[in-house]
Amino acid sequence: MSEVVTLDSGSEALATVRSVEGRGLTNIFQLGANVGLVMKMPNKSPEVIDALQQVNQLAREYETLKIDVFLRAERASWLFLSNVYDYVLRINKSIKKRQIKSDLIDMIKQRDRVNISTASETETVVVRYVFSDMARQSRNNYVVVIQKALSMDVEEGELVGLLEQSGGITNWATNTFEGTEVGKPDLKDQRKTQRADAVSLMRRLLALMASAQGVTPVNTPQVADWTPSPRQLASVKVSNQASPKYQAGDFVFFIATPSNTQNEYNLIQGFSPARDFEDQLLLQIATRLGTNNEQLQAVVSEFEASMLN
Repeated sequence: MSEVVTLDSGSEALATVRSVEGRGLTNIFQLGANVGLVMKMPNKSPEVIDALQQVNQLAREYETLKIDVFLRAERASWLFLSNVYDYVLRINKSIKKRQIKSDLIDMIKQRDRVNISTASETETVVVRYVFSDMARQSRNNYVVVIQKALSMDVEEGELVGLLEQSGGITNWATNTFEGTEVGKPDLKDQRKTQRADAVSLMRRLLALMASAQGVTPVNTPQVADWTPSPRQLASVKVSNQASPKYQAGDFVFFIATPSNTQNEYNLIQGFSPARDFEDQLLLQIATRLGTNNEQLQAVVSEFEASMLN
């Protein structure tokens, strides 16, 4: 079969993913792997090629340094801010929202001797409490990030992936809506479409990987059926049975722990979920790939084309 895609894995050697190898495509699921397509070396003299190879080596060494030091620190801050955003979502959905905000404002006043208006939004109060020693401008950026995520209807657990795709907190805060004049409903629709596309692409990619050579079958009775039973469906209106929460999914998800032997794992339990839960898992995976839908579409299209050869 023909070559699918070549990725620069940063800290690892250049990995050429070929469908004939099957498992090779799993490289795109490695954290920090999807930093872009590898450039093909031009047909030049040996001296020029050597010089280009040296600078390429320096670039790879920088990627190693960036992943080991810089990006890990950045990603830690993105993950933490994403957790703060999830907390804001939780408070906004709570029937005790007003009381929680009031108590937070009192705690800030007692701790920092700062008065905050009770009319302040949840994100403003939470950011002020959590990042008490941070410069005002940095706190304002965090508030802007959360407010834009709220306006785009970003769901719990999704913000960290969006921050990775946009290149960080500052880029998200300053460039997300640049040149955009659409209103809030349009942004929500756009996010909904992006999510649906990401889930669809993940389905196609995993289905292709399952049909490739070199895939190891698993024979185990340890799979819990989480799809609706006939008895449950009997109590649901026929018109509603097409809903994803009543439809069987396409995949089985397994939980395992690393074994003492390299490349071996101890299987604990498998789950065969309904399609709505499966969609959530696929979306979580897609948002953490470090790539956007266009790049993922290119990988899937190349892989599909290779399977026809």
